[in-house]
Amino acid sequence: MNWYSQLTRLILSFYREDPIQLEQLQVIKSCRLSRRWGTLRIDCRDMQTANAVQGAIALIREPVAQLRLAQQISISVNGVLVRALPVHPFRLTT
Repeated sequence: MNWYSQLTRLILSFYREDPIQLEQLQVIKSCRLSRRWGTLRIDCRDMQTANAVQGAIALIREPVAQLRLAQQISISVNGVLVRALPVHPFRLTT
C-alpha cells in the first residue's frame, strides 16, 4: 500500500460521519499525498485541482493538526510549489 493512499484515507476517514465535508474533500483523491520532514505535500495534476484543494484547506488542516502528521502543508502542481501553509495546532476546534 502506498503512502499516498494511506494519507488520503486517513484524512477522508476523519470526516466519515459528515457527508457534506467528505464530499468537499473528494478532490484529494486525484492528488498524490506524501509526508516528509514535517511537511504534508499535496501534488495535484492541474491548477484547477490545486485551487479546489486550497478551498478545502481548512478541512485538511484539522486532521493533520490533531493527528500531528505535519507542521506545514504544501500544495504543488506537477512538482511546482503553488502554496505553502502552516498547520496551527493551537487553533484546533474540539
